[in-house]
Order: sequence, then structure tokens, then C-alpha cells
Amino acid sequence: MVALITYLPFYRVHEVLDYFQKNIEILKPKYQLIYIDNVYSDKQVRLLQKIIPEYIEIKTGNWRSRGGTWFTMLQDLHQLSTEALFVDSDNVLDLDFPEAHMEISSEPIYTVLDAEAWANNARQFLSRSKPSNRQIKGRSVYLYKVYDASVTAIFKGGSLFFIGPKQVVYFKKPPELELIRRVEKAFNNVAKDLRNFISDETVLGVLVYLSGIREVPWIVASHHYHHGSTPPKAIKPLVAMAHYQFASGLAKEFNISPFLRYKIKYFISFLKNINKWK
Repeated sequence: MVALITYLPFYRVHEVLDYFQKNIEILKPKYQLIYIDNVYSDKQVRLLQKIIPEYIEIKTGNWRSRGGTWFTMLQDLHQLSTEALFVDSDNVLDLDFPEAHMEISSEPIYTVLDAEAWANNARQFLSRSKPSNRQIKGRSVYLYKVYDASVTAIFKGGSLFFIGPKQVVYFKKPPELELIRRVEKAFNNVAKDLRNFISDETVLGVLVYLSGIREVPWIVASHHYHHGSTPPKAIKPLVAMAHYQFASGLAKEFNISPFLRYKIKYFISFLKNINKWK
């Protein structure tokens, strides 16, 4: 049996009732856990206990970033000793998802794209993916390249490391504990106010790459009820600085050439965008 997990900031806790409960009904997991960020007061915890049904385990913290939350969730997964599905808090699984999961969970990891993104061509994912020869419950399985090693990648948009679609992420088992801690150490090299500029897709892409996985299978199997409360664009020089600091921490920790390329990419990006910003 699988653990079903979601994560969200305190101000979006209503999504547990709107969407996560529906996912529990669809999947009928062994465990159901929620990780709630930006919780720093006992009064917040007491309020959550009044709102969230008792059968859902609540874990709180003040990580202040999606990446920081992921490091805690993956380390905790070592204690659960079970496979896990991490579903975004504003997503609802397809009704036949349990059957699709049974077929594709032979993979060590897979991810899910929402039907709405697929209807809008999903260009950013398809351009870095290739079709496999598999079908899962009538769905095509694609393989997403988690590291872009092309010569031009340093000079074009998009992260060198990216896990692909991430409305749902399945881990048969989590990355090695020491690996999680080392990547977390590199992530903590980023100034606290900049950490949210690094997407969790990038953090997961790094972890998966370091685990020896180069392509991640994905299917279309959820619906996305986007909350619309996140600003559409971040300030590009700050994004570049956040990635540069993360890449610097990774290069120091692991000393492999992909992280040097990652560092160079965002040094160039920072210089280019700081001039435009002035």
C-alpha cells in the first residue's frame, strides 16, 4: 500500500478539504499525510487540528520554501518505509488513477501531468521528452530528460535540472538519506529570501539525477484547480542569483561538471538580466 502526501502553505489549507480528501477517497491509501509550511505558532496548530479531519496526519514547519519542505518529506519517508505518492494540493487524481498506478508503479519513480496543461499543448514538457512504447490505461507514457546536457542549454531559458511534470510524484523508495542531506546542505547555501525562487521541480531533478536516473516516465492523470494566488513572474536577476547560489553549493558538495555548467548558466543569466533590470 502507498502513502498519499501533500504539502502546502498555511494560507492554502482549505485545499486539503477541497481536493486532498477527494484524492484519499479515490486512492484509499495506507497513510495520508499533509505538510503545512509557514506554521510558527501553537495557535496555528490548534486551528489546523479543528479544521483537518483526524484521520489525516498533520506535520507542520516553517521551511518557507517548497524545496525545504521536500527535504523534510523525503527524509521522513525513510521512517515510513513505504512507497509514496506526493500530489500537489490543488490537484485531483483521475478516477481510474489507482488502476493506472498499479501498472506504472513498477518504475522506481514516475510523475503526472494534469489534463489542463496537456490540453494547452504541454510544450515545455514535450520538448524535453520522448515517447516510450508503453500505454497505461489508454495513456501514452513519455520519458522526461532530467538533465539537459546540450551545448545550447547554458544560453537558453529553462533549468538544466528538472524532474518534468510534477502534479504527482511517485517514489517507490526515497533517495538515499545521505544524498538528501547533502543536497539540502547545498540548498541551504541559498539566502533564505531567495529559496522560493528555486522550483521544487529543480530540487527533485537534482536528487533524481544524483540517484542515477536520467529519464522519468510521466502520464496525464489528474486535474489541476489552480489557486491563482502566486505572482505570475519573479524578478529575473533574483531568480538567477538563487540558482547560482544553489549551483555553487552543489558544485562544492559534489564536484561534478554538470553542477559547474549549472553555475555558469546562472552567472551568465544574472549578468544579462541585471543590465535589463537597471
